[in-house]
Amino acid sequence: MAAELPRLEFHGQSPLVFPGVGRVIRDPTRYWPPEILQQSVTEARAGGKRLVLLASPESVSEILLNQGGGFPRARLHDRMLGASYGDNLVRGDRADWRQQRRQVMAPFQAPEAAAPEARIAMACRRIVDEWGAAADGQPVDILRDARRLTLDSLWRSFFCDEASFGEVEPLVEETALTIDAHEDAPLIRHLEDLRPLAALARQREQARLSGRTDADDSGLDLNTMLLFLHAGHDNVAATLAWVLWLMAQYPQAQARVREEWRRGRAQRARGGLDSEAYPLSRAVISETLRLYPPIMHLIREVTTDIEVEGQTLAGGFTTVLSLYAMHRNRQWWDRPDAFEPSRFLEGGNTVRHRSVWLPFGTGPRGCVGSMFARTELILAVGSILERFELLPNPGHPMGCRVDFVLRPVGRQTLLVRPIDETRAT
Repeated sequence: MAAELPRLEFHGQSPLVFPGVGRVIRDPTRYWPPEILQQSVTEARAGGKRLVLLASPESVSEILLNQGGGFPRARLHDRMLGASYGDNLVRGDRADWRQQRRQVMAPFQAPEAAAPEARIAMACRRIVDEWGAAADGQPVDILRDARRLTLDSLWRSFFCDEASFGEVEPLVEETALTIDAHEDAPLIRHLEDLRPLAALARQREQARLSGRTDADDSGLDLNTMLLFLHAGHDNVAATLAWVLWLMAQYPQAQARVREEWRRGRAQRARGGLDSEAYPLSRAVISETLRLYPPIMHLIREVTTDIEVEGQTLAGGFTTVLSLYAMHRNRQWWDRPDAFEPSRFLEGGNTVRHRSVWLPFGTGPRGCVGSMFARTELILAVGSILERFELLPNPGHPMGCRVDFVLRPVGRQTLLVRPIDETRAT
């Protein structure tokens, strides 16, 4: 039987009067009550201001789409971004935020990004080969190696030309290991660790664009590169670690994903990765993101009245859009704390609202790299399961923590056992 899955425990008690919104965002389990997993609206006071946690699919989508302009990004959100990343990024209080967003997206639109599968595959192969060279049944540190894989994958895909993408950039490896050594440090420390690599990325982009009359280099400031490198690998690394850990806990699901990957071998040999050909892998990833969304809440201002599940909330409050609470809400999900990828398979019929699953957000400010992340996760999981059986490592549990974002915690939580190559053909 699979181990009980890690989950957050909420300990807040009435009356819900909090010291400030920032503290609630950083440590939600201390302040919000368990009822947020059972209802759509939870009201509180924070720093003398009205604060409303929403876990209603329709309302969360309406606010994120912001078609009428009545739900702007909260200033607190922007202050937190500015304190960490700097002032030259996607700030909600800037009139040019759409231009800023295009700058962050620029690497995704480079020629090298057109078909990143081969580059991602090389980053995957490096980790897989390392595991294969070690002893049978060795413990692996999936938090460390997931970060190494995803940062390497991002770098090869967007900052290497055809002549160099087959090689590991030493600074990428050094940066990944440095961040891993500071795993429990605040975000601002991780960004300092990334700064030398961001400077190199900026140089690479400047070189790529040099001589092009149509080039727009306005997005090449160092802070934009920091945002791209951090957001482009950190959340994917957390998700990959969770997926691999869950596969070890559910060997039958692991075997089915492995078989699906092997069935697609011929198609991959013909070129590219058709993610639609891997519905079970996609479902496993989707269910993992439901249980453990890295970005567990978003903050918006509500300046106009809004209807929530038949109740009218008067405008004039800050709202916490809790993706975690929505993804595990007893109103929307059967067995919400269980790992059941079948929810996301055709005919599963257990996802009651199309908008109840939003790990990448939605609307004009949704995640710019969601498609790349999906491709990367499918390739990484498939490449690993094709070569190894994943097993729990007794005495080394996985847990979760929150420091603004939701992260896995635990070292050497898996054992890997090479699969007999004669059975893999």
